[in-house]
Amino acid sequence: MKFYRYTIVEYAELGLDGEYCSPSLPNPSIHLSEYEIYKETPKGYWLTLARINMRYKWVSKDARKRFAYPTKKEAMVNFIKRTEKRLGILKWQKSVCEIALNMIKESKWTDQE
Repeated sequence: MKFYRYTIVEYAELGLDGEYCSPSLPNPSIHLSEYEIYKETPKGYWLTLARINMRYKWVSKDARKRFAYPTKKEAMVNFIKRTEKRLGILKWQKSVCEIALNMIKESKWTDQE
């Protein structure tokens, strides 16, 4: 039995100086990770990333939110929910930053040295 988790991956670009840097244009891709069960317990599973490494991740059998899911469809539904939640948080943070910038620009703080 395998478990699945979708994530967003964005790769860096190689700059003119030979160093890696942020890409000039967004280039996200969706990555599907497959996890194998290392050990099953009465309450959940210990998962490992396709036997590549010996890092283990605990997943409950009856939790509403899980790290990985037994079907690709459940993993995709969770990915959509996580991404929508992330967008909501980022929109709120963007609004807070814009308000703070407007407050500081309209105040006398910019005139002080």
